[in-house]
Amino acid sequence: MIFLKHTICTAVLLTFSLLLQGQGLKFTTVVLDPGHGGKDAGAVSADKKTMEKCINLDVALKLEKLIQERAPELKVVLTRRTDVFIPLGDRAVIANNADANLFISLHVNACPRSGPSGYSVHVLGQSSVKDRDLFAFNREICRRENSVIYLEDDYSTRYEGFDPSDEESFIFMLLMQNAYLEQSIRFAALVDGKMKKGGPFPVSRGLSQDPFFVLWKTAMPSVLVEMGFISNAGDLALLRTEAAKNKIAESLFSALCEYRKEYDESVSTAK
Repeated sequence: MIFLKHTICTAVLLTFSLLLQGQGLKFTTVVLDPGHGGKDAGAVSADKKTMEKCINLDVALKLEKLIQERAPELKVVLTRRTDVFIPLGDRAVIANNADANLFISLHVNACPRSGPSGYSVHVLGQSSVKDRDLFAFNREICRRENSVIYLEDDYSTRYEGFDPSDEESFIFMLLMQNAYLEQSIRFAALVDGKMKKGGPFPVSRGLSQDPFFVLWKTAMPSVLVEMGFISNAGDLALLRTEAAKNKIAESLFSALCEYRKEYDESVSTAK
């Protein structure tokens, strides 16, 4: 009940703050969020030689470099640029304090089975996937990513009752729908399309709405990208190469440029 009350209050306050934000501003800032870090390795390969946190940071730094070289007028903020642990809630705070126009959280997927492969793109919301097996699988992805809060010493206080293993916590989270859902879905679709054309993976697992905590309090369009499966031999072999990570960064940059163009054109038209 405490979590539910806090969720409703947060939703109201965020909506009000969004109404107060200035309109007609051009796209100026993007936040890159390399998932995990420090004591939180994220998913780890079966041979223990590759950790998700390292891949996430590598791709984020490559994408940052592309933006700096090809779109230097854009401001790029990273939630981390070294191997440090950043609490989930703090990642959203960093993005909100930067007045960012877009939040991109980078992750690598994992599964107890070695068969699943490919990338996927996620936005905040209730899953619309009707296939029960896939819905359950997405729910497990959310539990795994959200369970990072257990590594925070004061997580029960910071998150006021949110429990990644509790079904009710997912229901409560869904009350806090992303105020920028339409824009988030648009950017996610662009990422999916660019990855299909220029990314390293032959399989796209598509776009879905899922309750990822890291997307919950970001006051801007936000997506979470799962860049292949560290548990799949083929995906892992690719993720260990600079060429594949460069392709992922290039695909994300291309999606960012197209989204930015649409964003600025819509702002110009609205004036």
